[in-house]
Amino acid sequence: MTTHYAQSATSISGDLISHVESLHRTASEWTSRGPAGLAPLAIPAYIVAVAAVEAYLNETYSYYFRLPGEDEEVISADALEKLELGLKLILLPYLLFGKKLSKSQQPYQDMDLLIKLRNELVHYKMSGKPPKPVKSLAQRGIIKRVPPEQEQAGGPHAWADRISTLEGIRWANNTAAATVHALAALAPSDKAKAFTSLASNFRTIPLAARGK
Repeated sequence: MTTHYAQSATSISGDLISHVESLHRTASEWTSRGPAGLAPLAIPAYIVAVAAVEAYLNETYSYYFRLPGEDEEVISADALEKLELGLKLILLPYLLFGKKLSKSQQPYQDMDLLIKLRNELVHYKMSGKPPKPVKSLAQRGIIKRVPPEQEQAGGPHAWADRISTLEGIRWANNTAAATVHALAALAPSDKAKAFTSLASNFRTIPLAARGK
């Protein structure tokens, strides 16, 4: 006898971003006892934060784009899925609602930086010279700084170690949260509930949360 189950779907974006918050709490406890300025768990936090944003995009914009009756004259849903995340963040809201995030403003600029850092990590090649996202984050004090001459030479610390900071985890979480809330704000009022409900899982970690 075959048992038939009704189709169901569940959101995972909230679970993913909650893991980033959890990583921040754990790293915060560790840094109170470990070497100053460095924290474990930052590398998975960068990767999971991007995954959370992509999951949210798929659960909202990509879902609506695939509904029957949606116009696919510009690009098919299958072709859209193959695009890079940074481009989908711009294109999907525009195709559905005629609105888009500004590439020249926040939070898109930081999200683009986070995506590039994620890409460097998932395609890590143990290169000594730090990639551009690392240099940008170091200039802002989000990750560990080194003197300019050492930055150029790729020493004395491996860049994968330099990005392992508590502030880096906080920045990744808050960048993901800001991006998702900006995406939710683009939805029209008759569809806003679904977008804002899932976006409510994305919370900002305040600076005061350190050490708690």
